[in-house]
Amino acid sequence: MTSDLDILIKNGAVIDGTGKSAFEADVGIVAGRVVLVAQGIRVAARRAIQAQGLYLAPGFIDAHSHSDLTLLLDPRAESKIRQGVTTEVIGNCGLSSAPLLGAALEETRAEAKNVGVDVTWVSMAEYLERLCHPGTAVNVVPLVGHKPIRGAVLGFDDVQPTLEQQGEMEQLVAEAMEQGARGFSTLLCFAPGCYARTEEVIGMARVAARYGGVYATHIRSESDRLFDAVTEAIEIGRQAGVRVEISHLKLRGYRNWEGADRLLAMLENAHSQGVRVGCDQYPYTASSVWLTVILPRWAQAGGAKAVAGRLSDSEVRAQLRKDWRENRAEWDNRRGARDWAGILVVDCNPRPDVLGKSIAEIAAAEGKDPLETVFDLIVVSEGQAGCVFFDQLEDNVRTLMRHSLVVIGSDGQALSPRGVLAQRRSHPRSYGTFPRVLGHYVREEKVLSLEEAVRKMTHVTAERFGLSGRGVIREGSWADLALFDAETIADMATFSDPHQYPVGIPYVIVNGVVVIDQGQHTGALPGRVL
Repeated sequence: MTSDLDILIKNGAVIDGTGKSAFEADVGIVAGRVVLVAQGIRVAARRAIQAQGLYLAPGFIDAHSHSDLTLLLDPRAESKIRQGVTTEVIGNCGLSSAPLLGAALEETRAEAKNVGVDVTWVSMAEYLERLCHPGTAVNVVPLVGHKPIRGAVLGFDDVQPTLEQQGEMEQLVAEAMEQGARGFSTLLCFAPGCYARTEEVIGMARVAARYGGVYATHIRSESDRLFDAVTEAIEIGRQAGVRVEISHLKLRGYRNWEGADRLLAMLENAHSQGVRVGCDQYPYTASSVWLTVILPRWAQAGGAKAVAGRLSDSEVRAQLRKDWRENRAEWDNRRGARDWAGILVVDCNPRPDVLGKSIAEIAAAEGKDPLETVFDLIVVSEGQAGCVFFDQLEDNVRTLMRHSLVVIGSDGQALSPRGVLAQRRSHPRSYGTFPRVLGHYVREEKVLSLEEAVRKMTHVTAERFGLSGRGVIREGSWADLALFDAETIADMATFSDPHQYPVGIPYVIVNGVVVIDQGQHTGALPGRVL
């Protein structure tokens, strides 16, 4: 080879993403692609990076992200790119930001207002065009969500579609797939997804399959009815002929912590029968979602503003109190945590004073009972209050992580410790997921080997979402790369102080462009919609 390289990475220990043992090699990059992987490359390069003492891996692929709106506000994707993440799968949990019609437009506008984004698009094509200008630091893989599809056709009430309405929803999925979506996602445990029958979902998943897409699902229950929910997901995959990705796999709620072996056996059995099923997982024992999810399903109808408006009615509050007394087990099931001390408020724009405090702490400070505090926070936030729920068992996190069908996904967002995105307390997974796996679970806990952890973060995920030339280091692959120090890599974000960058990742390259250079963001936005 006689022409110059754009970048030459010298003397690194290459983990190529396939599970193969690390090996010493130099890596040459030209025009966004890896063109040489060999020892002792002696070709001139415009930029040389000395990687001695560092591991060179494919850029990490976040299989489960919710950066749909935050990337529009801050395309630098600071909290993700600094983890070594070079690609995010967005539109998960049925919550894509397109298409937007009818009730879905109003709901998304309210959510976008929280992060200072002006909604100017309707279709998936228009949304992706907005994302491309000025660009993003990371690559983006979009999914189309069930919530905006159902909201556009049926609104957010507990209703069932006619044959004509089912056809309209399936047509919207088809249009989104034609415009760039890589699959279809659902959120079946909360309104309005919980109102959808299995047949409705199969119809839309079948459309995604027709375009070679994946079906990613936040299943109907992650707690008391977990096994029924997994059975449904497998059946949707079987009948629709689609690859299934079960989102943020977990056993939620202290009464459900026994059963990890049974859960994994179900997945293995389905896989052996030809259902293409996989899962993603975040490496924490706490989940994060809206506070409204602990309400009974009838109280969640109509969208966030409708829920908040309903709770302004004293009679509705009295009805909910009665339900709380009579159906405590179901409330415990929905909230997952043992008590109100296990629910931490992380997002409530009108009440910044409550951020980082538990429902129990807020109630005590205000002299209210916790249930009344919950109602008040939902009302004042117009249904947008977000919480962290401490609802899982550490032993289960380790057990699930080891399994071959489980990959890594943050279930977080691209955030920043500056500006509007720093105003929410968030969950530390938005800053720490991937370094936490490599530092805590690989180096300290020995749950996975380094090579297997990288494989889960790269090659396996790339294959699931059909990302050709991504997730591996080989000649001809895209130059999405992360260099890290296996001895020092660590997550620094905590539940009390989540806006902290990880350490031990000095370089990150996206499509052949250095974005993190000696630990500093260059401002480059080379990401693409894949």
